[in-house]
Amino acid sequence: MRTGGPTVVQVRERGQFTIPAEVRREMGIQDGDLFSLLWVGETLIATRKRLVVPEIARAVEALMQREGVTLEDLLEGLEQEREAYVREQYGLG
Repeated sequence: MRTGGPTVVQVRERGQFTIPAEVRREMGIQDGDLFSLLWVGETLIATRKRLVVPEIARAVEALMQREGVTLEDLLEGLEQEREAYVREQYGLG
């Protein structure tokens, strides 16, 4: 990982600045990546924000495939759980 002095960038019209290609390459920054900005006194820190929902969806899909579970299986199980919940909470069903 790169160390040393700061990288200087210039803020352009509409508040934009370019992250130098070397930094993007080294950090694996891709078009469309999101960042969170954090102010610490006079310092602005930009951290990459990962979207976890797509990662979770891929993990669940891989697990379902590995276990041989279909979406229909999940929906059927959800309906059974809903019925059990209604019976337990309201004495209905």
